[in-house]
Amino acid sequence: MQPIPPLITVGIVVLNREWIIDKMLTSLQRQTYPHNRVFVLLVDGESKDNTVKIARQFLDNSDFNGCEIIIKKCNIPEGRNICIEKMKGDLLFFWDSDVIMGADALENMVTRVLETGVEILTAEGVFIYTNTIEEASSKITEALSSQINTQKKPLIEIAAAAMGYTLISRKVFDTVRFDPDLTSLEDYDFSAKARQKKFRIFANQAVQAFDINLWTQWYSDISVDMPLKTALRGLKKKAEANVLAYGPEITFTKATRFFLTYRRYLFYFGYIPALIFTVYGLLANNYASFVLAIYLAFFVVWQIKKRGVKKGINATIRSIVVGLPFSLLLIFYFAKHASKK
Repeated sequence: MQPIPPLITVGIVVLNREWIIDKMLTSLQRQTYPHNRVFVLLVDGESKDNTVKIARQFLDNSDFNGCEIIIKKCNIPEGRNICIEKMKGDLLFFWDSDVIMGADALENMVTRVLETGVEILTAEGVFIYTNTIEEASSKITEALSSQINTQKKPLIEIAAAAMGYTLISRKVFDTVRFDPDLTSLEDYDFSAKARQKKFRIFANQAVQAFDINLWTQWYSDISVDMPLKTALRGLKKKAEANVLAYGPEITFTKATRFFLTYRRYLFYFGYIPALIFTVYGLLANNYASFVLAIYLAFFVVWQIKKRGVKKGINATIRSIVVGLPFSLLLIFYFAKHASKK
């Protein structure tokens, strides 16, 4: 007699995803994992579009073990904590609203967790960028059809997991929750805390999660649209979480590699010498007084071209108010943890 598959909860934290939520839920509906062992929990942060309407129509006609839609103003970590509080069964799979996966994804993930006893298992993220919503559909189909069958590819231990396609055991939540102050990078902070509690984090390369993005909706626009007070909230925690995501062994080599990979932080550092030159220029009454203005002009033109006038100016302001102090905090925490070796 075959053992009964464990009941799992699929947690979806969503906000204004009208353009993709039906495709994401269709991907969930196509899963080969027994639907009567899947409870769907959708937490909506008060979307202004038709996200909830579409999701409710879809889930009302589904054959899952049950479903619940919670509408509550919340940020991402708060939404994830709601999923934890309301979950059913011993496994919670966080599935982001813009992620599409192959039909055997859940079955593969649950099977590997049961086989290995791993507490946190994430899929392999594959980012797909499209120009229009219509183009997204064809790219999703193309990506799914090109998947390579690697069902038993070895799991790889990692330092941090992105939460958009990650399966987590309930026992992790007995001691670890998401920090509501981390309006971004909450997954890195959660991973670091889980490692400190001796929970293991692995990546399952046999399962690909296709993260669909529109070129017209930059991922970083979330931070640009976020109220400034919210963006500054937990800034020190975010910086340390970003550093700890590089694993327990922090080195100056890793720090160098980080800044070469994420060069925008190097640009933020440029404000400091530009300001110094400007002050010197003002005191000496020479052309150096224009250095900061030129530096800012370069950045704002690039941001306006990328995001439009309103968001471009907003992004420029945030690069000084949020980006610069965050970059300095990154340096501090890299140095702090590297010196502990």
